[in-house]
Amino acid sequence: MTTHRQRFVGVYDDEFYWERVNRNLGWLGNTLEEQHERQKKLRDSVIGIVGTGGIGGAVAARLVRMGALNLKLADPDDFDLTNVQRQYGATRDTVGRNKAEVVAEAVYGLTGDCTIDVFPEGITPDTAEEFMDGCDYVMDQMEFFQIKNRYALHRAFRASDRCKFMFKIPTVAHSTIIFTYTKDSMPIEEVYGLPEDAEFTPDVTHRLMERIMPEYQNYPSKEMIDEWFVDNQTMPIFGACPPLAEGVLVERLAQEIMDLPGRVPLPVQPGYAIFDTLTWTAKLVDKAWWAE
Repeated sequence: MTTHRQRFVGVYDDEFYWERVNRNLGWLGNTLEEQHERQKKLRDSVIGIVGTGGIGGAVAARLVRMGALNLKLADPDDFDLTNVQRQYGATRDTVGRNKAEVVAEAVYGLTGDCTIDVFPEGITPDTAEEFMDGCDYVMDQMEFFQIKNRYALHRAFRASDRCKFMFKIPTVAHSTIIFTYTKDSMPIEEVYGLPEDAEFTPDVTHRLMERIMPEYQNYPSKEMIDEWFVDNQTMPIFGACPPLAEGVLVERLAQEIMDLPGRVPLPVQPGYAIFDTLTWTAKLVDKAWWAE
C-alpha cells in the first residue's frame, strides 16, 4: 500500500485542555500552581514512538489522553489479522493499512487538540535523524528483528542535543522489561555485539533473544521458543501482556517528564527493570548477566 507523510494539527483550547486533564492534577503537587507546572511539562514535550503495534499504539493513545500534545509516530508495517489479538487500531477494517497512519487518525480523534507527525516509512538510516529532530523523548518499540534500523535510531539519539533518553520496553512471556538508554549508557551496538548487516542465523537470533529477555522461566520449553524465534522468525506475544507494558511505560515516562518526587532511579543499559505477573516479582538489575 502506498503511504505518504501526514501531519495532524490540533486546535488547542486552554479551558478544554485543563478540564480534560483535571483528574491528573491531584497527584502532581501540593498547590494548584505546582500541579499545573508538572502537567505543562507533559503537554509541551515532543515524544517519539517508533513502532505503533501492540505497545506503541496504545502508548500513543494513553499519552494523549493524559495530556501530551506533541507526538511523532513511525511504523512501516501494515496491520494483519494476527494483530487484532493485541494491537491498538487493529480491526478487520484496518487490515492492510499502515499502522502509524491508523493509530495517528484514531489518537487524533480522541481529543482533536494534539499534533501528530506520521512516518509511515518507519525508521531507516535515511529517516532516523529527521524523526529524532525535535524529540525530547523517544520510545523504541521497533520490531524485534531489526538491527540496522535500530542502530540508525540510536545513532540519531546520541547525536541529538535535545532528546534526553530512550526507553525500550518489550513484553516477554508474562513480564515487561524496561531498558533505558542515555547518552552515557552502553550503546545499542555494544549491547547487541552484532554488525548491522548480520544475517539471521540461529546464533544471531539467540544473541538478540538473550539481550531482549535476560530472564526467562522454563515454560514453555526453550525448544518451543526456538521454534518461534529461530525457525519461524516470529516473536510470540501473550495478548494480555502489552497493556501491562503500556501502563508501565507511560507511568514511568510521565514520572520522568513531570519530575515527580520519590521515583526510584532506573538502571541504564546494560541494567534493566522487570515486572513479572506470573511470579509476581519486580526488581531492578544493575547489570545483565551477559555484561558481567
